[in-house]
Amino acid sequence: MALAPIVLDSDPGLDDAVALQYLLGCGLWDLKAYTAVGGNVPMEQVFRNARGLARAFGIDGDVPVHPGAGRTISRVDSASDFHGPTGLGDEVLADSTAPEQSEPAAAALLRLSRQYEGELTVVATGPLTNVATALLQDPSFAHRVRRLVFMGGAAQVPGNCTPLAEFNVWADPDAADIVVSSGIPYTMVGLDATHGWHFTHEDLDRLVAAGPGQELTVRIMRAYLKAYDINRGQGSCPLHDPLAVGVAADESFVTTGSGTVVVECASELGRGQTVFLPKAKAGSYNYPSRILDREKHTGRVALGTGPRDFSAHFTETLLRRPTI
Repeated sequence: MALAPIVLDSDPGLDDAVALQYLLGCGLWDLKAYTAVGGNVPMEQVFRNARGLARAFGIDGDVPVHPGAGRTISRVDSASDFHGPTGLGDEVLADSTAPEQSEPAAAALLRLSRQYEGELTVVATGPLTNVATALLQDPSFAHRVRRLVFMGGAAQVPGNCTPLAEFNVWADPDAADIVVSSGIPYTMVGLDATHGWHFTHEDLDRLVAAGPGQELTVRIMRAYLKAYDINRGQGSCPLHDPLAVGVAADESFVTTGSGTVVVECASELGRGQTVFLPKAKAGSYNYPSRILDREKHTGRVALGTGPRDFSAHFTETLLRRPTI
């Protein structure tokens, strides 16, 4: 049976890097493109990181890496040093052996959505700039994609870069709002669920013991654990971006609710807040009609962890997909 076509839109990023490894290890998809988007570090660096990761995982001859938009839709500053100076801790990867793609990420998304209409899954683990750009260029993109799963938002829990906002949405709130109001079939995998699945030092020990082929992954995950220890005082790290890939494969890793997401774009204080209006309470809120009209655009939102253990599955899957 043919593997399902998928695009990974990413801003690598430590957990983005292992999200790619996890996707490849699952063996469920035919990765048609790896598209880069500015977020954890600026666009130029994430593009270099994406090309380097494609080479490290042995896909640079088969999977094109496309550069994303040079700026966000929102035109706001979203600089962060959480992922280290290169975005991959201190890691500087050898560049891909493939020629650089000139086709921008949004154009690649549109082309692939036409080629695989009704079949294409898109997983976005960074700000939604590229997906929103594709929608602005061709709104019918929303109806050609089989499914969008994106890591971002916080429906019923606090944010991680402000009290209200999760980083990926905060980094380009206008892009996120364009996406969730477009009619695209989406699942939002935000902090409500990602903070429930963690990678621990014991998991790291399993990767170390695996030996050859996991050295890069060990360095990346060690840097990720260190970042959470320094910045959050945690001895483990949430599996934010890998979980979005996991949900694309099996939604039983999370529990979900259906409803409408509205993103706060105008307020500096509330920038990037994702307001979740559950479908079960449709029309019952005292919002202006322009907000309530949004309830015709619904999606699925991860509201917590599910019955299947994602943390265990994540580590097991990485062990099946070493670097070359």
